[in-house]
Amino acid sequence: MGCSDDDSPSAGGSAPPSPQPSVTAPNTPGTPSTTSTTPGTTPTPAPDPECAPGPGRTVKELPPLTVAEVAVPALTYDSGGQQKTAMEGFTLPAQVIPAGCVIRYDAPGGCLGAIKITGATIPPVTIPAGTVGGTAFPAVTVAGKVAPAVTSPQICQVETKGVLPTVTRKGVVRRGVSRSGAARPGGFVRGEGDVPDLRVQTVKVPELKLPDVDVNPARLESRKLPGQDKVDVFTGEGTVSYVAPGDVLFDTDQATIRPDAAKALHAIALKIKAASSTAKLRVEGHTDDRGDATYGLRLSERRAQAVALYLIKTEHFAAGQITTKGFGEAAPAVPNSSDANRQKNRRVVITVAAG
Repeated sequence: MGCSDDDSPSAGGSAPPSPQPSVTAPNTPGTPSTTSTTPGTTPTPAPDPECAPGPGRTVKELPPLTVAEVAVPALTYDSGGQQKTAMEGFTLPAQVIPAGCVIRYDAPGGCLGAIKITGATIPPVTIPAGTVGGTAFPAVTVAGKVAPAVTSPQICQVETKGVLPTVTRKGVVRRGVSRSGAARPGGFVRGEGDVPDLRVQTVKVPELKLPDVDVNPARLESRKLPGQDKVDVFTGEGTVSYVAPGDVLFDTDQATIRPDAAKALHAIALKIKAASSTAKLRVEGHTDDRGDATYGLRLSERRAQAVALYLIKTEHFAAGQITTKGFGEAAPAVPNSSDANRQKNRRVVITVAAG
């Protein structure tokens, strides 16, 4: 989004924060496998609603497993010039088994987004029973396997003993699973009457494996903006975010930029322009958890818009370069467990996207 005709940056403030993945995986995760009903063909898997693209997230589909058809012909014999059937044949149809997807959720500036690797299921398989004369060949069933969904939450700034380290998200791994191969043993069957000796073939289905799925660790390097010891800079994941405390930019409960805040905003603007004069900027406002949540959301929107207007009118960024969003109290940088932490959560973040 760009800016309206009155030179106000577009505000996405009324939108809710980026969705976070559910931590609890379903009992049978993943889209059911698709089975071909036409012999000799491979089916197309049904789309998985959980893996559908949508706002606030990026989805990468994982390659499905393809299971070849197993066709077992009928066991026949010649009786007086006529072909008779000693045991019916059958077909285990081809299958396409979805492997799920990796969902990367968008995050506020200065944070690393949540990750979800959806679950996947290898269904069970049964080789049907058969009988030749009085000899039975029992059915063989192999249980299915489930690879549960795994998630990693959104990670923002976390202080350790008063020091702001890098923002780090650990790697995420969905462990692979295997469904064992199976065989219904064949054998030699002695004939009776007009039925000759017959040999029943062994029927096999192969082992199936869902491999491990890995999402690499990620980190945002942190430093202070030169000459502005209250402005933090976070770099990584293709973005640069400048985090300015709300108390530096605004008076309490106000959305008018303080005159003495201009120095910090000017320093940020110079850094951005030095890298690219046409960069796309996202300005986000945040509050703490005190007071009414709706009021805090509106205040965060107004503050983000005030900073965007300053960048447009004073620092001469084009209106079309800037979008805004207010998060209210929904995306704290640190837990709202003390007055000092609440002060850190009252902030405005200016994020420069890659490219």
